[in-house]
Amino acid sequence: MSYHRAIILGAVAMISLATSSWAQSTPAQANPAPGTITGTVTYRERMALPADAAIDVKLQDVSLQDAPAKTIGESVFAPAGQQVPIPFQVSYNSADINPAHTYQVRANISVNGKMMFSSTTAYPVMTKGAPSQVAIMLQQVQQPATATPAIKLRETRWELAELNGQPAAPGEGEVPHLVLRSKGKLSGWTGCNTIAGSYIVEQGALQFTPAATTMKMCPPPVMEQEQALAPR
Repeated sequence: MSYHRAIILGAVAMISLATSSWAQSTPAQANPAPGTITGTVTYRERMALPADAAIDVKLQDVSLQDAPAKTIGESVFAPAGQQVPIPFQVSYNSADINPAHTYQVRANISVNGKMMFSSTTAYPVMTKGAPSQVAIMLQQVQQPATATPAIKLRETRWELAELNGQPAAPGEGEVPHLVLRSKGKLSGWTGCNTIAGSYIVEQGALQFTPAATTMKMCPPPVMEQEQALAPR
């Protein structure tokens, strides 16, 4: 082997070793370790959850006071026939956790999109000495009362639908009715005769005083109804 050839082979070997050494020193990309928060959700009311109920548990970063909580893990599931306390598990990416931050879990139970129960207490987890397992107590959500259109007592035509447990007879010409006027006066139609009288509204109660009617005669069924409605 010539001197020059030995130098070339030695250089190639050094390059090969350097390349091999560089390849071995590159670490493999590590996958962030997953984590879990576990616990139970329950409530005090003695009522069973319907089959179509949905339980939603969220893990949130609540460190920023002037910003909305950031959800970093969530589990939505059906109780599948279970009743409270019901276990849950929320998974999260460990790379998303900052030891200096504050984390909490919250939960709610809804049926057909309408919330039935919700957590109202903060449940810290993971950091700053907080546990990774919690028992969440939910409170029943008060549903807003269904708005009912207001009906005026006065200047409203009140038609007779039933009298002494029996459906009202149609009368002659008009349906029997009353209209409460201002200043405690009333007017109406018995099904045969006009009626006039007065009324008193006091402490949520409505009281009628004896009324006067015209004296027209009508068929017996109509007259019997009139006598029951406005006795003379």
